[in-house]
Amino acid sequence: MSRPKEVSYDRVNELFYYDKDTDLLIRHSLGYRRNLKPDKYGYIRLRVDGRYLREHRIVYLLNNPTMDQSLQIDHINGIKTDNRISNLRLVTATENLCNATRAKGYCWDTRSNTFRAYIQIHGKTIHLGKHDTILDARAAYLRGKKKYHVIEER
Repeated sequence: MSRPKEVSYDRVNELFYYDKDTDLLIRHSLGYRRNLKPDKYGYIRLRVDGRYLREHRIVYLLNNPTMDQSLQIDHINGIKTDNRISNLRLVTATENLCNATRAKGYCWDTRSNTFRAYIQIHGKTIHLGKHDTILDARAAYLRGKKKYHVIEER
């Protein structure tokens, strides 16, 4: 995924404000928030100066004007349309990959006829053991996830 283009806090502040009582992003010119449909990736996008920006980046920038825009914004609860500031945090790309739901953390090892548990950390695979049942392999992965996939507060 390519890095999002930087947008200035001043420009975003001209166009939008974040209502902390309702947890909604409001466009100044409209005075309300339209019901927007998510894009094909599940994110809400808004058109700003001829290009699309994801709503969660705008919300985070309005609440954190000095944010490092090279970092990514993570939805803590995993719901891509839940753009409340309390649900957003700044993370590195590696930390954001820790949330991938497609990774199950185990596979069938045909050589040993067991389930092999593993976890990816900074592009390296860490072996978590071989297990007789899929449930044991999954439990080993979840223990490894608690140990290795820790997201530090910024």
